[in-house]
Amino acid sequence: MLSVFDPSRPAWQRRLAILFMMVFCGGIWGLVPTLAKTAIEDGAHPFGLTWWQGIGAGGVLLIYLTLRSKRLPLDRNHILLYLFCGLFGTIMPTLALFYAAEHISAGIMAMTMAMIPIAAYVISLAVRIDHLELGRSIGIALGLAGVALLVLPGAETSIDGPFWIIIAMLVPLGYAMENVFLAVRSPRGTETTVLVCGMVLTGGLIMTPVMLATGTWYPITWPLSEPELSVIAIFIVNILSYGMFLTLIFAAGPVLASMSGYFTVLTGILWGMALLGESHGLLFWAALATTLAGMALVRERRVERTVEAT
Repeated sequence: MLSVFDPSRPAWQRRLAILFMMVFCGGIWGLVPTLAKTAIEDGAHPFGLTWWQGIGAGGVLLIYLTLRSKRLPLDRNHILLYLFCGLFGTIMPTLALFYAAEHISAGIMAMTMAMIPIAAYVISLAVRIDHLELGRSIGIALGLAGVALLVLPGAETSIDGPFWIIIAMLVPLGYAMENVFLAVRSPRGTETTVLVCGMVLTGGLIMTPVMLATGTWYPITWPLSEPELSVIAIFIVNILSYGMFLTLIFAAGPVLASMSGYFTVLTGILWGMALLGESHGLLFWAALATTLAGMALVRERRVERTVEAT
């Protein structure tokens, strides 16, 4: 795949490939809120659905790595990474996504994705790996203002909508925590696919006793129903979009790669309108514009790693 970014190729071909990957990566990830709403309609419990996301995606990646004679490193640094990212990058955002999906629109859930870089900057400030800047501070304020617009009287949420918007905000918070942790603690020299496999598989393993103890197993049987197809589609989309995003980082750098987030937000809203018949009022569009402006101001930066692979 990286051959399309070979420096020997014409510049217009490389730019076109980067644009295609940004649109494709953002476009398929934008499907997730709509798929989550479809999956939850069958009465499945978020615990069972979250288990499938960890075991399903992790199982597929584990088979892929096994076929390539690759093994998961199990030293202390890697296990710490698997546990942290399994909890905060897989379980926390996935549970929040499925719980919120039953109560708020796919468009609102998609819009919360714009808060990932904003939340990551706040966390970076809290752990002192970044410094305060006026422009980026304004970005934080705009992001919070965008969320506030969604809970104003007259917004398109039910009486308990504000609570579920707060739950939905755990999605970008979890991903932001994962991103910051990976930036400073990711072991050097480990293949990305190996790390992702360990992270999501650990999340699934942690959820296994929880799912069994609560009796929230969600069976997937043949022929597949629409909700069951959605469950499978989500973990396939997660694998593809994550791999595509990391390819973009390698080929085009983190700044250009992060622009796929705009496509995620916008296509997430469009998927909800096209597939679920959603429509949005003036407050929603004002909130979207405000949040995207905040996202633009809070630019992603590199931070120093503190741990190397053993």
